[in-house]
Amino acid sequence: MTQQNFIALDLELNQPSNKVIQVGVAIGNVDQNPKDYIVKKWYIDPKEPIDNFITGLTGITDSDIRNNCVGHSTISRELTALIKEHNPWLQPVVWGYDDAGQLRREFEKHSVEFKHFGGRWLDVKTIHNFMMFSKNESPRGSLKEAMSRYNSVFEGQEHRADIDAQNTLKLFFGLMHQQSKMFDLMRKQSGNQ
Repeated sequence: MTQQNFIALDLELNQPSNKVIQVGVAIGNVDQNPKDYIVKKWYIDPKEPIDNFITGLTGITDSDIRNNCVGHSTISRELTALIKEHNPWLQPVVWGYDDAGQLRREFEKHSVEFKHFGGRWLDVKTIHNFMMFSKNESPRGSLKEAMSRYNSVFEGQEHRADIDAQNTLKLFFGLMHQQSKMFDLMRKQSGNQ
């Protein structure tokens, strides 16, 4: 049986406007090496200068936007093609924010059709928070810090939409592996009684 693909989504936003400046996705399945995920990013022109703090955080500059931005219809078309080709689970995997809803609203604002990412998403940060609360530990921290708690290494530059999406998917699958092992242990325990 072929493993189910999932798609992780991440957005980078300008400040203080919260306008989208970069969209990133990663598509893969639980058995894949993260280096084999399909990873893609797009730049969006927010029609305003990139805030200095955001450039420092993400590395995204006005020049990156000018030289690499594409229209909303291009993103919708290319993202739809990726979804159709790789058939990921219908709800995207995210790290702690309504990126799916924000992207849909971004498309709507620009009158661009996008028929994916319903009203729900798989929030890895919420899963992480649950795990930390169940161990009576603080869930605070970044994606990179959370990954280190599960002996997983964040790869690449933080706060780049494609890199964050890839690492979010990697953590999601790591948590799936951990949960699967726990279920196996519970089954063995119940079989011994």
